[in-house]
Amino acid sequence: MEHIAAIMLLVGCSKGGLSCGELAAPQVAYETMEDCVGALPLAIGSAGDGARIVHGRCAAIDPAWTEEDVEISWRMTKESGLVVDVRLVAPPSGDVIVATAQLVKGEARLP
Repeated sequence: MEHIAAIMLLVGCSKGGLSCGELAAPQVAYETMEDCVGALPLAIGSAGDGARIVHGRCAAIDPAWTEEDVEISWRMTKESGLVVDVRLVAPPSGDVIVATAQLVKGEARLP
């Protein structure tokens, strides 16, 4: 059986959901999805301050990707709440460093 690691992502949104931004998770990487999901309720509860609504999600990461370029992106939807996408990306050719940002409802976030 292949071992799958997991990451935790926390996002805080203003009441009404007009603006959202990533929050620091108490622990980002987990050895198993079960460990991440088990830690999620406490992480969400600890990140709340009353001024924002905190959403959290765990996403599976293939441990073979630890030496590869991985893109982690997120979005909020009415149907599913916080949606996290993890995908392997091809590195840029040569010694080029690429950084991008998207403007989302007045906040910049890395894709």
